[in-house]
Amino acid sequence: MATTSESEHPEREKKATTQADEEQKFASQVGWRALFGFTTTSHITVLISALASAAAAAATLPVFSMIYGRIFSAYSDYGAGNLDGDELLSEVTRLCLIMTGVAAASWVLNSVFFCFFLLFGELQAKSARTRIFDVLVRKDMAWFDLRESGIAAFLPTIQMNIRDLQLSVSAPLGEALQCTIAAVAALGVAFYYSWKLTLVINCTVPLVYLAEAFLSKKLSARAHDQADQLQQALKYITNAIQSIETVKCFNGESHELQVFTKATSLAATLYKRVANLRSMQIGLIHFFTFTVFVQGFAYGSHLTRTGALDINSVITTFWAALLAIGAITGFLPQFIVMQKGKVSGARLRALMEQMSKEDGPHESQGEFKPLSCPGDVEFRNVTFSYPTRTDEIALREVTLLFPAGETTYVIGKSGSGKSTLGQLLVRFYQPSSGQILLDHVPLNELDVHWLRQNVTLVEQHSVLFDDTIHNNITLGDQSRTVTMDDVKNAVSFAMLDPIVKGHPAGFETNLGANGSSLSGGQKQRMALARVRIRDTPVLILDESTSALDYVTRAMILHAIREWRQGKTTIVITHDLSQIQAHDFLYLLGKAQVLQEGYRKDLEVQPGIFHSFLASNEGKKEDIQSEYLSDDEFDDAQMNEIRSLYRDSWIRPTLARRPLSAALFGQSVLSSFHSESALGRVDTVAIRIDNRLTRVADEESSNLDEEDFFNADRVSLEPPPETLSPVSDVFMTNQFNTARTSRTLLNDRMTEMHSFKEKDYGSRPASRASSRPMSIHSAYPKPVSIATVHMSHLPQPVKHSRRRKLRSRFSRETITDEPKLPTDSLSITHILRTVWPILGWRSRLALFAAVLATLVHSLATPVFAWVFSQLLATFYAVKDTKAESIRYVLIILGIAVTDSLANYLMFYLFDSVAQSWTQALKVEAMRRILAQPREFFDKEGNSMPCLAESLDYFAEEARNLPGRFMGIFLAMFLVMVISVTWSLAISWKVTLVALAAVPVVLAVIKAYNMISSHWETLANKAADNVGQVLHETIVNIRTVRCLTLEDHFHKKYEEATTNAVNIGTKRAIYSGSIFGLLNSSVLFVTIALFWFGAWLISRKEHSILKVTETFMILMLSINDISGMSQYLTQVNISREAGARLLRLACLPEISHEDHGTLKIESAGDISFNNVSFTYPTRRGHQVLHNISFSIPRGSCTAIVGSSGSGKSTVAALLLKLYPTNASLHTFLASSAKDLSISGQSIETLHTGSLRSHMAIVSQTPVLFPGTIAQNIAYALAPSSPESDMESIRAAAAAAGVSEFIDSLPNGYQTLIGNGGTVLSGGQAQRIAIARALVRNPDILILDEATSALDAVAASTIRETVQRLVSSATKHDDTTGLPMSPRSRGGGLWADEDWEKRKKKKKQMTVIIITHAKEMMSIADHVVMLDKGRVVEEGGYAELKRKRGGAFARLWKGKAAE
Repeated sequence: MATTSESEHPEREKKATTQADEEQKFASQVGWRALFGFTTTSHITVLISALASAAAAAATLPVFSMIYGRIFSAYSDYGAGNLDGDELLSEVTRLCLIMTGVAAASWVLNSVFFCFFLLFGELQAKSARTRIFDVLVRKDMAWFDLRESGIAAFLPTIQMNIRDLQLSVSAPLGEALQCTIAAVAALGVAFYYSWKLTLVINCTVPLVYLAEAFLSKKLSARAHDQADQLQQALKYITNAIQSIETVKCFNGESHELQVFTKATSLAATLYKRVANLRSMQIGLIHFFTFTVFVQGFAYGSHLTRTGALDINSVITTFWAALLAIGAITGFLPQFIVMQKGKVSGARLRALMEQMSKEDGPHESQGEFKPLSCPGDVEFRNVTFSYPTRTDEIALREVTLLFPAGETTYVIGKSGSGKSTLGQLLVRFYQPSSGQILLDHVPLNELDVHWLRQNVTLVEQHSVLFDDTIHNNITLGDQSRTVTMDDVKNAVSFAMLDPIVKGHPAGFETNLGANGSSLSGGQKQRMALARVRIRDTPVLILDESTSALDYVTRAMILHAIREWRQGKTTIVITHDLSQIQAHDFLYLLGKAQVLQEGYRKDLEVQPGIFHSFLASNEGKKEDIQSEYLSDDEFDDAQMNEIRSLYRDSWIRPTLARRPLSAALFGQSVLSSFHSESALGRVDTVAIRIDNRLTRVADEESSNLDEEDFFNADRVSLEPPPETLSPVSDVFMTNQFNTARTSRTLLNDRMTEMHSFKEKDYGSRPASRASSRPMSIHSAYPKPVSIATVHMSHLPQPVKHSRRRKLRSRFSRETITDEPKLPTDSLSITHILRTVWPILGWRSRLALFAAVLATLVHSLATPVFAWVFSQLLATFYAVKDTKAESIRYVLIILGIAVTDSLANYLMFYLFDSVAQSWTQALKVEAMRRILAQPREFFDKEGNSMPCLAESLDYFAEEARNLPGRFMGIFLAMFLVMVISVTWSLAISWKVTLVALAAVPVVLAVIKAYNMISSHWETLANKAADNVGQVLHETIVNIRTVRCLTLEDHFHKKYEEATTNAVNIGTKRAIYSGSIFGLLNSSVLFVTIALFWFGAWLISRKEHSILKVTETFMILMLSINDISGMSQYLTQVNISREAGARLLRLACLPEISHEDHGTLKIESAGDISFNNVSFTYPTRRGHQVLHNISFSIPRGSCTAIVGSSGSGKSTVAALLLKLYPTNASLHTFLASSAKDLSISGQSIETLHTGSLRSHMAIVSQTPVLFPGTIAQNIAYALAPSSPESDMESIRAAAAAAGVSEFIDSLPNGYQTLIGNGGTVLSGGQAQRIAIARALVRNPDILILDEATSALDAVAASTIRETVQRLVSSATKHDDTTGLPMSPRSRGGGLWADEDWEKRKKKKKQMTVIIITHAKEMMSIADHVVMLDKGRVVEEGGYAELKRKRGGAFARLWKGKAAE
């Protein structure tokens, strides 16, 4: 397959690089101010209180250093004989009482500062969320279109950055500040006692600062790179989860897993560089903390020997310096978190800066608010290009007039510019040139909020919100109080009464995210009920009833006609068949107005419209000739048809229908035309011809006709008969469409537009296609995931470690599917998963990391012992100069060894943790993709939740083994070594220290329980904030169309306020215990000092032994206390690890995994008493014992009313759901309820089955990447179907090759998120090409032509007919698929074509449709109603069967 790498798109790469450079430049400019980028004046009080309490808490440490100095001075005086035992004990007791009071104050102050800083972090997060939300809802649509990663991936990144910023300005900022103040204060004490010695001790600080600054700059750049790569990986996550049904149907799981693995592996490599630099920083700081004593002790000994300084001052200075260094060491873990927060804050601020300094948004332009809006709309010489395709013209000098109070139609081919008119009219974009006027006022002068309150755009893909039926409808008008009667009237208008009554909760039924509990038709009717409440002067219907079956659509549009009398209505469609003779229309093509006028005039004048209409009517006559003249319907039969549909409208379902079940019908005009049929003679007789019609000159018109219809390539099939009788129900309330206001406009348009071939195909995608239906990310070249024969079967990963990993997780699998998040796993449970997952290299690294930790743990007790020996030299009588130098050199050796050990410990643990996280992420992604379709319908498994777990929470989970596991091990080893050593020196003092351990552990346990509980609640609140943000911004078009900005701002404000309230409680409860946790070490130290003095006073121990024991225990306790600073963040990582592990341990019990029989081809299909209920709505049975067969090589149409179960049949064929109601009965069943090629579908290998099938759903899915990559999605590059010849042939067969060739980059044009935006019809044809290129045995077209114009639909019908006819001509080589070089656009390259003459391909085509034109090409029809087969047989036979259900359905359509 031809692919295009990112490097082949230099403009996109340059843009991404420039944006990253801007972010890094901004980050370097703002520095640490980025942490306070969202601080407001209302936060100052909390911040000042936090700073004051932190400073007061930090001030207690210098007091301790002074008291420490006095205690050791008392010991020295006792050793020198200046004090006796009782005096020593009395002095130490006094000092210990003072220390107890100071420790108690430290307890309170630490609790207060921790509480205030947590609260400050919550306020910062709320400020960031609110300000970014406010900016996002005001941004132009162009800004959203140009997001390279897509909005769905962009929003989780914002959430992750806000979380990182919040964390960094909470406890870490407070503790870092406390450490800084403590270090400065301790240095102040040291300077007070001996400024000379203090200067010598700190002489290396400038060098360390320069080195740290250099490393910090490098680290910041690497962190930015890693964050960018993580966002790229996030695109693949959102892409795969949003399009999970398409991924499964095309066996794309392995492909998606491969590209995700590649992206995350790059991010992992970048993180290891970050970890390397960070570990260097830590190692350097530890080297500095020991080396200060090298010069310090050497110079201190010199001062005491020369008498320049007394021993008391030297010891106090040393203690102060030691506390300062301890504070600096304690600063390190906080510094790491703050660096990450600084990067996140800088990225958020850079984003704010970019959004504010970009071109002034036209969203805020215009202030004029007219008192009324008659609704006169005019386009004057409007030219426009979409921001994603600036080199392509969407509209070229278009001049149109939509008079007030009248209805106007806009028709044309897909991509002709129809939907662009609606996008411009609601001011989503501004034209490049020309003017758009509403009531003679330019749109850019009008207040945009007023404009959208008076102009409503209803698009094809209706958006509903996660709320009740009542609230979704009342969202139509937020400017007034909507009464219950208003809602009921709107429901009746949209024919939703049976749906509302069918749900137990009625109007209070929650529709789920994006209205997932409703079908496509029900969503569209809900949207129409909403606009009925809104009732604006101007209404734009852009294919807004296409999902409805024709009877429902006819009745709905009749109600719309009655409602919209005297109001401006613009109907955008590609279907001519529903336009009445007296209706006025514009025909668009090639971004221009090709023709305009009343239909009755255009029908009799030469031109494009006439030629197109004549061609369609000719075809229609052929179809109509098949009627039996005496087979007419009476009123009773028509009522029976209506009842057939009316009963099927009741669907008490509350679960998401599959993508393939989103049934969309024909164009918006299907029943508008029904009124033109009402009394054909009478209507024509009273038509008013007061309007001139513009037609281009005959020569250029003929040229356009030939190019416009591609007469040499496609066979045009006409729409249904335009003028035919229907029931009298539609006889009343006709529109008066007399055009007295158009005469002047005709004069202006007479001389416009000569049509040139080079202009054709240049129109960029209609913005109608950018509704939130496929927000994905660019993916690289697809990898080979299968053999050539089974070109798209998932292959097992050939890696022993991966097999071990899966084996491990199989044992760990949680049997019941979890709803994320649930109760958290313990730290030990999470850490136990590390070793089994790792490969041998990572295991060696882990072993080396443990050794490095052991060396680091030895360093502190050894240094403490050497420190005590140095202190002893100060009060020794003999000359100790040589001994002092020896101990100083030992300290230097300890410094070098410990710094190297620290570097290796942190780097290796981080590297191992990254390998663990990467394996978990890949396994989690694999298991997510392997989940059955129903998994994604369940609460807690939404795309934002799953994406955040694989992104932000995966990053946080890495800290548990990467940072905390090494810390915990070091704490344990330090404690074991120090206790063992101390026991050997003085077991009595050591036992006193050990007696306090249970109390300290109890405090730690209490803190962890409280912190864990509130951390879980805070995460849930943050998730809710993210859900509201996602719902608002992803659906920003609908939000703006309905002017719901204030509504969602209020909803978002409520969510963020709730998060702050929970955070405040968390701060209070966690802070209350944190102070005791932080001060517990001080109380243990006080007890040791007193007990040591008591032992010395009773002469049970020498001063040296007590001092050695003190030094070992105290410095070890201080070291443990410093490392315990990480504990404030460990619960965040534990919660994140629990989320990630649950995804990695998702159950693999799925019906898709059962069945091992791989088939060579898919033949006959047989349904034998198949019943089915969707797993998430077991109370409603969809299929009831259906039985029918589809012979191999046949073309079968499955028809029926909306919701009758047609698309469910397709879902079962593709094995998206088990055929039985529950999974367990499915596994136990042996009945052949559904069989393919004579084999029960239960026994068939799922990948093998899907490799022989292809589906085209009504809603197309475009994957970010090139057009060629989209067509050949998930195909192995080595397969013949993936070469460019096959891709081009499939595009030709889908009728999209001409459009692709017209693009500057052709098949290498980037589409999807960040790429060229396509219209709905263009996207649909690419989806059809994706199915055709596979040359499947079974092709399923599920309303595949509903978004296509008549010409494109005709091309698809012709292709289907050719495929079916080739399957029936077993001995005629002309029946083979054609070479791509043939003008018909076959499916195979010439070389393969020759080979395939020897092996005939029999393709079975299944057409699921409401469209009569698609039914007409089928030779077998199955009709469903309410999940039952009511009739089946040959198409011609059923059509002529008097009184038959299908005959009534088919002729009822014609009778419209």
